[in-house]
Amino acid sequence: MALRPLKTFFPTADDIVNCDLPTLGSTLLVHLKSYEGLNTVYQHAALNSKYFQAMLENHDVGLGQLPKETEYGPRQPEVTQAMLEAFNWLVREGHLIPNPQQPSGDWFTISRSGGKLLQQHAREAQWEKLGVDLVKHDLMNGGIRFVGGPLENREAAMEWVRRKENKPPKAPAKPAYMTLVSESRLDELRALKSPEFDFRKLVRLCEELNIAFQEECYFNTTMGTRALLDHVPPVFGFKTFSEVANNYAGGANRSRKPCSTWRAPHARLLTRTCTSQSAKAKHCLPRSK
Repeated sequence: MALRPLKTFFPTADDIVNCDLPTLGSTLLVHLKSYEGLNTVYQHAALNSKYFQAMLENHDVGLGQLPKETEYGPRQPEVTQAMLEAFNWLVREGHLIPNPQQPSGDWFTISRSGGKLLQQHAREAQWEKLGVDLVKHDLMNGGIRFVGGPLENREAAMEWVRRKENKPPKAPAKPAYMTLVSESRLDELRALKSPEFDFRKLVRLCEELNIAFQEECYFNTTMGTRALLDHVPPVFGFKTFSEVANNYAGGANRSRKPCSTWRAPHARLLTRTCTSQSAKAKHCLPRSK
């Protein structure tokens, strides 16, 4: 692996000193990893913090020929301070851990969480090449073509798009009871293959239904439910969900038939109640229960 100088990530000193610590730390880890095989900062599968500082400041500690000038010139002390803070952040967050095989406390190895951080940085570098619009479009279609991977990848890609568009970070995940379509069911739908039907829209309808409900957007939840019930009948060979419910064979779960029979008209009535009423003196707003 070729060494990736800091200037390939941060062209100016201002880019470093104004960078937030998590971004600076994750980028620093990529820079440190690129020393592997050079027998300088990275030796014997471990990183040396003092050697890293020496390389930043062009101090000769027997690591070979040094450049004539520091990478950031007269502003190098500010950069060194910021990078040492980033190094300490990596240690504090558990991405770098002390190497027990070395007698000195200056040696560190990349932990499992550090390895995941490197993988995430590599994915984001790939998304940078693709561009925000292409990644966003792929996510809107299930994130299969370019983003790929498990749900965590798609969530990370969504958060990356949010950052690029300067949108506020996504709120913490809501409890499981705030989910209408379970993640296990969504995984089953994503795995479906058929020569007759493209299930990507069905998956996206379910995902957006969950998002609307979790964000307490109950008007959108009712409309999404109606859209979902209108979408699936052809998969079962019918035109309407009422036909699906009325022709349900039952099997081991016969109790589902009466539930399915009232669900379609109930959803239509609820949608009409929530969305078709004109402005009046007082409205009753929908709630989760």
